[in-house]
Amino acid sequence: MMNIRDYIYINKAKTSNKIRILEILGFEANTFISQTPENIKNINNEVAIDNEYEAVLGDKENDYLVDTLSPTSYEKNNIMQNTSTETFEPIKMTSKIKKIWTDIERRRQWVVPTVLIASTLILISSVTSIYINNRNESIEIDTLYVSLTLESNNLINELPEIINISTDNFYSKYDVSNASANLLNIESTLMEYERNLNNREGFSNDLELSNNLSNIFTLIDNLDDLIAYRILRSEILIYNDLLLINDDLDIDELSNQLSEISAKSKLNYENLPLIEEFENHYLLLEETLSSAEDLQGRLIAALRNNEIDLANSLILAINMNKDIETNNFDKSLMVFKDNKDSLYNNIYKLP
Repeated sequence: MMNIRDYIYINKAKTSNKIRILEILGFEANTFISQTPENIKNINNEVAIDNEYEAVLGDKENDYLVDTLSPTSYEKNNIMQNTSTETFEPIKMTSKIKKIWTDIERRRQWVVPTVLIASTLILISSVTSIYINNRNESIEIDTLYVSLTLESNNLINELPEIINISTDNFYSKYDVSNASANLLNIESTLMEYERNLNNREGFSNDLELSNNLSNIFTLIDNLDDLIAYRILRSEILIYNDLLLINDDLDIDELSNQLSEISAKSKLNYENLPLIEEFENHYLLLEETLSSAEDLQGRLIAALRNNEIDLANSLILAINMNKDIETNNFDKSLMVFKDNKDSLYNNIYKLP
């Protein structure tokens, strides 16, 4: 039996092809198709009914699928009743986050500029503070250099007085000790000045300044050696009133005291610093000690033999032996003074 769709298809085809279509559908070729207006009207009505039927059938199928795949309203109510309210908390949290974000967006117009201004102020204050600190440190360093230079020059000006004290024929233990302390202070200050030259522009490789400092240190070292020389020599062959002969003289006690003087004199002689201007005196002092030891032994023998005249002659020889050494020492002092005055005159003011 031919259905409505086949009929419509055939009806729309050309007349020459209708027979071929019928054969394909399985009808006999001599089948007659009537296309009267009444038949066409009926066919159109059936087509409309068929379309409406398919539409309704489609809606029912969709409803069936929806009902099959989704729970019933009763089940929906049960699910909503059995679901805990905590399930909806993420929605509340989202609302809070949105509210916070909204507040941030509202405040963004003044928060961002405020942060930028604060950051700028902090940066400016930090840079300003660093600049001020560096400038203050530079000023302090410059002030230190100026103060150190001024102090060094003032101390250098004291060197002529120290030369005079060190080369004075009259030995003052107090003056010599003060001169030694002053030399130590001058040397330490100049060493500090020299160390800071590397940090000062234009002075680190100044050959003339280096030579000038070398001359100053040489003068200080020579004066220090001379003071040490004089201190040690001041305790060599010092008899004082020990050689006075009288009736109460104890020969054994005198012998012990002379032996102590000889031993102490030899020890001090061995510790004397070597100074160019005192080379002759150093050699003479060695002979003086040897002669003094011999004369002292002969003096003790003469006293034991009660040879008073011989003893007085020996005492005179002992004193002359010391005087010769003293005269030579004074001459060496003058040579030393002349040389050091000349060296000081070649020293100029520190920059």
